[in-house]
Amino acid sequence: MVEPAAATQYTEPEPQIDPAEPPFEVRLSAIRSRAKVFRREGIEIELQQAQAANIQVDDGIEVVKLEEQDEQSYSILDFSDYLEVELFSNTSVFLKDLTQEAGGSTHVTLHLDRGNMFVHLNERTTSRVTVQTLHATIKTLTGGAEFDVCHNEELTCVLVKKGVVEVTAKGRNNIIKAGEAGYILKDESPSPTICAPIPVFIAWEGRYRRFAGTPALEEELSLLPQKPCPVTLSGLPINARILYRDEFRNQSSGWDRGTIGNFIVRYVRFSGRRYYQVQVQDPYDQYLASVPNEREYGDVNADIRAIAEAPSSGNFRYGLVFRQSGDQYYAFITSPRTLTWYFLKSSSTGLETLREGIDERMRGLEARKTLRVEAYGSIFLLFINGRFIDWISDPDYASGEVGLFVETMDSTDAIIRFDSIIIWDVPPAVQNPNQGAREYCFNASDDDSDGLIDRADPDCQRLDLTSTSLPLPTNTPKPTRTPRPTRTLMPPTNTPRPPTAPPINTPVLPIPTIPPPLPTILPPLPTILPPLPTVLPPFPTIQLPLRTEPSVETPKQE
Repeated sequence: MVEPAAATQYTEPEPQIDPAEPPFEVRLSAIRSRAKVFRREGIEIELQQAQAANIQVDDGIEVVKLEEQDEQSYSILDFSDYLEVELFSNTSVFLKDLTQEAGGSTHVTLHLDRGNMFVHLNERTTSRVTVQTLHATIKTLTGGAEFDVCHNEELTCVLVKKGVVEVTAKGRNNIIKAGEAGYILKDESPSPTICAPIPVFIAWEGRYRRFAGTPALEEELSLLPQKPCPVTLSGLPINARILYRDEFRNQSSGWDRGTIGNFIVRYVRFSGRRYYQVQVQDPYDQYLASVPNEREYGDVNADIRAIAEAPSSGNFRYGLVFRQSGDQYYAFITSPRTLTWYFLKSSSTGLETLREGIDERMRGLEARKTLRVEAYGSIFLLFINGRFIDWISDPDYASGEVGLFVETMDSTDAIIRFDSIIIWDVPPAVQNPNQGAREYCFNASDDDSDGLIDRADPDCQRLDLTSTSLPLPTNTPKPTRTPRPTRTLMPPTNTPRPPTAPPINTPVLPIPTIPPPLPTILPPLPTILPPLPTVLPPFPTIQLPLRTEPSVETPKQE
C-alpha cells in the first residue's frame, strides 16, 4: 500500500502547475511609477516605470503609490484582445481565474482587495468578467461592458458606463445599467441604484488617471443625489427612443379584430379607457398577435400594460412575445391567478419554460401590470411593475417580431385588456465634443484619425494620454527576486506549490516612456448638471437613503 501512495505523490505536482498557465497572454504594464507582482512560489517581482511582466493565475498585483508627487500611480492589466483593466495607486488585486471555452468564450475572475479599477471589455468577443470583493460579487451580463469599481474596508461601489452588470451581496442581487451606480456597505445588501451621469464620470476618470489628489470613486458618488435616474410618465428613461407605440385609442391601428380560433379580439372602451381586448371562450389554447408593422427587432426593449379579469376560478397567462419568427419566439408572461411569472421559449417541438418564479409583491386579478423585457444580445432582463425580477441567457433567437401573448389553461371566461405596448431603446451616449475624439481599443478603426488604430494608440479608453504609438516591448531583462512579504491580498483558492518547486523566470519587459501629460485644463462639465458642492461629506458613514423600488408610474387600479 505504500508504493501506490508514492506513485500518487510522484504525479501530483503537474495538475497543480497547469491551472496557472493562462490560455493567452496576460500582461501588466507599469505606465507611471512602480508595481509589484506576487507569485505563489513566494517570489516578488517589482516593476519600475515603463516595465511590463506576464501575469499568471493566482498572481497578486499591487500598484505602489507615488510619494509626494502630483501624478497618479497608473498601471494597465491587459488581457490580449479580450479586455483591459486599469489599476491605480494603493490598489491590490489578484487574478483568481481565467478560462476559455472551446467556442472562444472567455471568463476572467479578479479579486479586488482594495483600491480603484476601471474595466473595459471588447464587445467583439464573448468575454465575461467577475470582480469579487469582501462585500460583493460584480458580474458583467453584456459584452463590451465598461465599469469602475472601488473597494475599502467599509464598502464596495460600482459605476457603469456601458452595458449591464449584476451585483450580489447577502443573497440579494441588483442590476446596474449604463449611467447608474450602486454601493454595498459592509455586511449589507446592495443599495438601490443611483443616477450617475456618464459625462460627469468620463471627466472624473480623466482627472483620476492623472492626478494623485483626485477624490476616489466612493467620494465622487457620495456627492450625487442618492436617487434613481428620472423616468417619463410611462416609466421609460428620459432619453428613451420610441420605435413603436400603441395605446389602442385608434381602431385603425391595424390589430386583428373578430373571432380568431377560441378567442374574441377587438378594440373596446371600458371604464373610460381604451383597450385591445382578448376574450377567452374555451380552455387550452393560445393567441399570439404581432405588432402590425411586421418589423423585426433585435436588441430592443418592450413594455406592455394590461389588466385581466375572470369570473370563474380557471387559470390563464398573458404577456408579451419577442424575437418571433413563425413558431420560434421568446415570451415573458404572468399568471395573475397564481402570482407566477414565466420565461418561455417556443420552437417546432413546443413550449419550454426556461425560468419561472413567484413574486408575492405582484398584483393579482383586476390590477394593471406592466411587464418589460430588455434585450442585450443573448441576455434578457425581466421587470414587473418597474421592479427587476430576474435575468435569462439564451443565444438561439437573435431577432424577430414583437407582440402580445394570451394562453388559456383551464379558464373559459378570462378577459385580458391590453392598455399599451411600447418598443424602445436607448441611443448610445454621445461623446462630449469638448473632449475631442476618442480612440476605441477593440474595433479595428482609427476613431480619432491620428493614424493609430486600437491599442497601438495609447489614447484608446484613456483620454488623457498622448497620441504616441506604444510598440510592444522587445528587451527581456531578468526580474529581481526578493523574499515575499506577508501578503495582504485575499489568499488564492488553489493549493500552493511545495516550497521546493523551482521558481518561474518571468521576464520584466521595458515599455517606452510615456510623454509628458497634457495641460491640466479640463473641459467644463455639461451645464445642464447642478454644480457639485465644494465640501465633501463624510463617507461611507453617511446613511444614504434607500428606496424600495424604482420611481415609475403606478397606474390606478380599476
